[in-house]
Amino acid sequence: KVRNTFIIFIVSGFWHGANWTFIVWGALNAIYFLPLLLTNKNRQNMEVIAENSYMPSLKEFGQMSLTFFLTVIAWVFFRAENIRHAVIYLGGMINSSVFSFPELVPKRLFLLLPFFIFLEWFGRKNQFPLEQGFHLNSRTLRFFLYFILGVLIIWSGSKLTTQEFIYFQF
Repeated sequence: KVRNTFIIFIVSGFWHGANWTFIVWGALNAIYFLPLLLTNKNRQNMEVIAENSYMPSLKEFGQMSLTFFLTVIAWVFFRAENIRHAVIYLGGMINSSVFSFPELVPKRLFLLLPFFIFLEWFGRKNQFPLEQGFHLNSRTLRFFLYFILGVLIIWSGSKLTTQEFIYFQF
């Protein structure tokens, strides 16, 4: 099982690009998955988190934070030009700048962040939260909300430098 898991994740990394960074990305995801696989708990985390509660427990919040942190670490390798670049970038993340306000991010983005977290959290039980979770049965109202969300996303990032979509690079 361990060998096959590594093969699957490393091949998925290689599928994304012929660079060692993608292989490391795949290997990291395999390593992240192994504890669940080896303890036969890989199918025990399928339920909605904090299903009967408005807020996650401290343990659930810690689990979500750890998952986010590990995913971000893997993404650094996914987006890096090479392994050296990824290591330098990770080193730059671990310094006093962690506690300062980012210069590149528009401050208005932090006004939208709670809104998007609210949408995600309270729609977490449904496949389509805007339709089912918020009872937007009217197609017109739903598309209007999608339009507003699209405008907010564009507005929040309008001052950022543009980057080419990663899959256009292949």
